Amino acid sequence: MLSPHELATLMLIGNGPQTRDDTTAASREIDPVDLDALITRDLVVLEAGQGKRPCPQITANGRTMLAAVGRLS
Repeated sequence: MLSPHELATLMLIGNGPQTRDDTTAASREIDPVDLDALITRDLVVLEAGQGKRPCPQITANGRTMLAAVGRLS
């Protein structure tokens, strides 16, 4: 079961742009504790772009979770 904060973080990542750089407000607003919980549950992964810091990307399991709560079609 996800906490409300974890679910909100998953929605933020799932609805966000596919790539983020270090200067975006969205990347600074993600709570590391919530992000770690999502990674542990295999709902999010950290993917590094070319020479950039890793950014969170939703996984297939994460998309399934968002679809289940009606936030993704």
